[in-house]
Amino acid sequence: MAKFLTLWELDTTKLPEKPEEQISLYIEQLNMIKEDFEKRNPQILDWGIFAGSNAGYSISEGTAQEIDFGLLKYGSYVKFKVYPVLSLEQELENLKKLSQA
Repeated sequence: MAKFLTLWELDTTKLPEKPEEQISLYIEQLNMIKEDFEKRNPQILDWGIFAGSNAGYSISEGTAQEIDFGLLKYGSYVKFKVYPVLSLEQELENLKKLSQA
């Protein structure tokens, strides 16, 4: 199964103005992420927020379509950059194939 690194950042221009509404939205989204962990589709292997910021990352396994579908529900408030990731073994295999070509 393919792995993906997703870098995410909250779009603060779309957040409510009142601090209590912002906190409520943050909690709602964190609960959605927690639910995604439990459903494991796509399988989220790791998730984190960069300390003191409105940005973070996740590492997931799945197809590109599954990853895209999993992120769609957050699109209103979050910007994403998604990168496919190769393991050390996969990269070594590619280099071995290249050296034999």
